Amino acid sequence: MIGKIVKGTSFGGCVNYVLKEEKSRLLEAVGVEGSPSEMAEQFELQTLLNDKVKNTVGHISLNFSAEDASRLATDDKLMLKIAHDYMKLMGIGNTQFIIARHIDRDHPHCHIVYNRVDNDGRTISDKNDRFRNEKVCKMLTARYRLHFSEGKKNVKFDRLRKHDQVKHYIYHVLRHEVPKAVSWSELRRALRRYKIDTEFKLNSRTGEAEGVKFICNGYKFSGSKIDRQFSFVNIACRLEENAFDAGIYPRRSSTPTQQREEPRQEVVRQEPSEESSLSAGLLELATAPATDPEEEMLAKQYVKKKKKPQRKRGFRL
Repeated sequence: MIGKIVKGTSFGGCVNYVLKEEKSRLLEAVGVEGSPSEMAEQFELQTLLNDKVKNTVGHISLNFSAEDASRLATDDKLMLKIAHDYMKLMGIGNTQFIIARHIDRDHPHCHIVYNRVDNDGRTISDKNDRFRNEKVCKMLTARYRLHFSEGKKNVKFDRLRKHDQVKHYIYHVLRHEVPKAVSWSELRRALRRYKIDTEFKLNSRTGEAEGVKFICNGYKFSGSKIDRQFSFVNIACRLEENAFDAGIYPRRSSTPTQQREEPRQEVVRQEPSEESSLSAGLLELATAPATDPEEEMLAKQYVKKKKKPQRKRGFRL
């Protein structure tokens, strides 16, 4: 079982998608009733209890392996029980929600739409929900003896949206090329052959790369969004392992760098010659100011004495 979490701001489109007549079957509705548009309006009314929550829409799809199709084909009660356990373990309670089963795919799956503003106006936390979701899905898969889905390996490519098609394409290229590359430069050259560009996120303080994004056909994805194994750190570790296996080691200087001594310039003092002393004397005479005792007295009479600044009395604010 795999859980996919989406958060949004409008209940109208989400509820209409989940309750589309030709492909869905409503299993349970709590705190809302009526048509999809009426349910969406009731969801929106409760969000007024807390205007601090930006993404009020909680939307989760629980996807089961195709190998569990025969077991879950007609057993809506089992799917509903698994959905309830999932919500409880994820801390989703005391709020409005609907659970609907979709029947438009080969693999069984259901959708949970809930209000992140609970009945008391409190926020249902989404802190670390991605990691908690993965842990809970593994726990429930083992508890109910379900099959672990093979994830992206058996996805029907032609049924994906354009955005997801590009993402899936990059995933398969990375899965094929990362095990063969021994450096980032080699991996980037290989990806260019598939028309995939690479962009690094640099640390503003150190200037070192700390993240990676892959760009293809106008779409940009961070490595961790493609798959956890393709985050910057995980790819860097894999490239280092590949280089080690290939016998390529990072160059390290075996001897410390030696500081070069700059040549010293010896200062040779020369005794002044008669010509030099003579020229120096002429220079001193030429630069010496011509002073007249009478002019000095007149100048001193016209020099104004600087007044001392008067101290201002009072308090400074």
